[in-house]
Amino acid sequence: MNEKIIQALASATNDNNEATRRRFPRRMKDICVVSVEGTNYPVEDWSQCGVLFDADGRAFKAGTKLAATMKFKLADNVTEISVPAKVVRAGKTKVALEFVEVPKKIQNAFSKVIEDAALHDALMAGEYAGHN
Repeated sequence: MNEKIIQALASATNDNNEATRRRFPRRMKDICVVSVEGTNYPVEDWSQCGVLFDADGRAFKAGTKLAATMKFKLADNVTEISVPAKVVRAGKTKVALEFVEVPKKIQNAFSKVIEDAALHDALMAGEYAGHN
């Protein structure tokens, strides 16, 4: 009996290569807020295709299109990126926006934020490594 189980396991394929729904990885370490209709909200995580932030979801309705401005604190400045968005989820304490119709200019601005954050992290790691 054990032999049959072992044979079945050996011949089974593991196809855990399921394609992810996400086009871009989530970013959780950046210092940023999202501004919607003049109010700044703390960001839980974001990617180049959307943002999850802390807010009372009752103020947002799924499917609504709105203008959002991502504000990032970088090493030497604050960068603001305005992007059209759509509410995809509005819970009790969290709201998720999907960025829609993102032009190349905005995609490039997001890429620059990510590059600047990576460079800053690398410099800080090198600085700390030098103090050991």
